[in-house]
Amino acid sequence: MSKLSSSIARVEDRPQLLVDEYNAASIQCRRQQYLSLKLNNKIPNHMSWTIKMWHFGKDALTSYSGEKFDMIWENSLNVLHRIYSKEYGKKKMKVRKEVQEYPNQPLEDALMDKLKDDTVIF
Repeated sequence: MSKLSSSIARVEDRPQLLVDEYNAASIQCRRQQYLSLKLNNKIPNHMSWTIKMWHFGKDALTSYSGEKFDMIWENSLNVLHRIYSKEYGKKKMKVRKEVQEYPNQPLEDALMDKLKDDTVIF
């Protein structure tokens, strides 16, 4: 969870740097657009971004040498479960288990709900 949050924070920082650089350049060039940007120059905090969908997955520790497969099913909570074979390199395959969820809420709330959830993902 912390890795996800820190990755999204880096995504938040990059456009903010572009906006800040543009603001600085606009001040130097005395551009008219500066006034509107100055009023709306903050990228929203990543913890307030709405999480529409996320995947949680885990790879098997051992390799798999059978035919490729992909199985998907949905439970009554609108959570999509998937088990499939995934290629790593040219000859190596592993079985991957994955859950796809649709929290549709701010990252902070979604993370808190996920941390409170004591059910097993798989």
